[in-house]
Amino acid sequence: MYFGGCEGGASHSSVVITNKDGVILGEASGEGTNSCLIGVPECCKRIADLAQKAKVAAGLGPEVVLQSLGMSLSGADYQERMDEISKHMLENFPQVALHCHTCNDTLSPLVTATDGGGVVIIAGTGSNCLLVNPSGASKNCGGWGHFIGDEGSACWMVLQTIKTIYHDSDGFVLAPHSTEFLKKELFDYFGMTDLFGILTHLYPPSGKIDKAFIARFCVNGIVKGCRAGDALSLHVMRNTGIMLGRHVKALIPRMENALLQENQNTGLKIICVGSVWKSWEFLKDGFLEGITPVTDEEKTLKKFSLVNLKEGAKASVGAAAWASKKNGDDNILNLDYSKTSNIFYQHEF
Repeated sequence: MYFGGCEGGASHSSVVITNKDGVILGEASGEGTNSCLIGVPECCKRIADLAQKAKVAAGLGPEVVLQSLGMSLSGADYQERMDEISKHMLENFPQVALHCHTCNDTLSPLVTATDGGGVVIIAGTGSNCLLVNPSGASKNCGGWGHFIGDEGSACWMVLQTIKTIYHDSDGFVLAPHSTEFLKKELFDYFGMTDLFGILTHLYPPSGKIDKAFIARFCVNGIVKGCRAGDALSLHVMRNTGIMLGRHVKALIPRMENALLQENQNTGLKIICVGSVWKSWEFLKDGFLEGITPVTDEEKTLKKFSLVNLKEGAKASVGAAAWASKKNGDDNILNLDYSKTSNIFYQHEF
């Protein structure tokens, strides 16, 4: 008996085939599967193609039908879209799996790290935060994209930095610290000779902003500045930590008592995903400021643990395990969570 799991982003996707113990037997990677960008039919076609390739990599014939396929996808942000993807996959690619279940890409890291509920917060190019209670009830905070959201993400951080430099240059809002270091790094990274040079990146003729390229200035400029002790870089990173902490604090009123009291040793488990978390040393103070409870309702949060996935642990395996439990039968994939996640920080209020 075999299970499948897909982790699908806007630019990259992967499918794994596992046995009932969660051991990866085969996998395949390919293009993005965000249905908002490419449509549901193309999304399902790409996943089906990857699933068939993963079967071959696992030494299985393409005619072998998986017990279930869990699809954790960016762009699957509401139940109607999730149902549409699952239905389209079953109707048009029945050779892939007996059962298909779809969720948003924020869920798979959580179910890869724990089976008891918690919070997952993604901070990469973009950002999103999801609460899942022990009852299965869930609530999102963020995930609205770079125009009106993505607070705490790399792209948001870079755009805030650019705005700070330009406002300071105009005299519109003076920067809290010197912009000299980050301005030089900005000019070097984007190949600018004057302030107008940024416009072709923010408002490209094609109309398609390269968010990944913009976001990488976070590492090439801001993190570099933090390590060099640049005050403005440290200020930007602290504010990023505040934003990430606020995502979690906003969800406290929706947390069930069972989740808050579930494990006295770890407290609330917060699964941290994305490259921004690699700079935890510079985020820490801001994150604690952002998450610290103020109201009586928020003070029901007494303790939390920040968790990341261990090297080699794949969110696509979590998607496979999650889907297997939704089939309504005894054929489930069992994960050893001690091998998938690691606590890297704990705090008690």
